[in-house]
Amino acid sequence: MDSDLKSKIENKTAQISVIGAGYVGLPLAIAFASAGFHVCTIDNDESKVNTINSGESYIGDISSESIKYLSPQVSSGGTLTATTDYSSIATSDCVIICVPTPVSKTKDPDVS
Repeated sequence: MDSDLKSKIENKTAQISVIGAGYVGLPLAIAFASAGFHVCTIDNDESKVNTINSGESYIGDISSESIKYLSPQVSSGGTLTATTDYSSIATSDCVIICVPTPVSKTKDPDVS
């Protein structure tokens, strides 16, 4: 691992992008933001992005309270933002992809 990246992770200054704000991506983004990292979650669904940025949850297993205090639009010091703009990846130190992967009838993943 690059020593600069390792240092940023240890100091919690690494910028993290999570692509996909669904049932896997959003909880992961919340976990990183709760740990003190600045996290940008990126999703094609503008309604999901707006809901996250307003400090609300659209997933039943995730309370709005767990998002509200992380959203800079709702709480000062918040570290979780959402966008549909993939250009934010350019300033990220870590990019995590959490998008659905369809499988064939034989359970082989379609990664095309």
